[in-house]
Amino acid sequence: MPTPDDAPSVALTEKILAQALPLAAIEGWTPLVYRKACDQAGVSLSEAALALPNGSDSLVPALLDLQISKISTTLKALPLGEMKIRERVTKGVEIWLDLLSEHPEALRKALDWLAVRPLASRSLPALIWSVADAIWTGIGDDATGFTYASKRTTLSAVITSTLAVWRKNADDKTVWMAFLDRRIEDVMAFEKFKASVKFPRFA
Repeated sequence: MPTPDDAPSVALTEKILAQALPLAAIEGWTPLVYRKACDQAGVSLSEAALALPNGSDSLVPALLDLQISKISTTLKALPLGEMKIRERVTKGVEIWLDLLSEHPEALRKALDWLAVRPLASRSLPALIWSVADAIWTGIGDDATGFTYASKRTTLSAVITSTLAVWRKNADDKTVWMAFLDRRIEDVMAFEKFKASVKFPRFA
């Protein structure tokens, strides 16, 4: 998550991304789009390199990192204490998908950009895990060890399947929200089932 010391770089990145998003929706996240965005933002390539050291390869990770930081910020502004855990988690996923929906075609291409880099530090699976972690952390989860990993793994699966529905229905929130609600309900039902099972004890 960006800190106050990162503010100048974040502001510069946001300035460039504001120009890059409409271009990327048509042309993809290419070096040419990066150069055009810098030019339209009035930022020299040498200045841009201070915030985006890998040039065009920094754009998509920077965009997605900024969106993840917004998940936490938005969640903190909600009355989480008045919400059930399932409501908090659902809201976290909804916040992220709403952010993607602001520029759906550019974000589809950004996800495709990640998908062809499965071994990179910022791959699609790594992104999904980061989103899940931001949601759990943002709603105040303090789990450790196996429970920490289990919660994020389960939510990552929910996010992955819901993201596939979002990609086809980004302009119809009722469709992907209904799917998300069903997936969360399925998870909750399974957790209740596990809690009800009495496992035999062995001497």
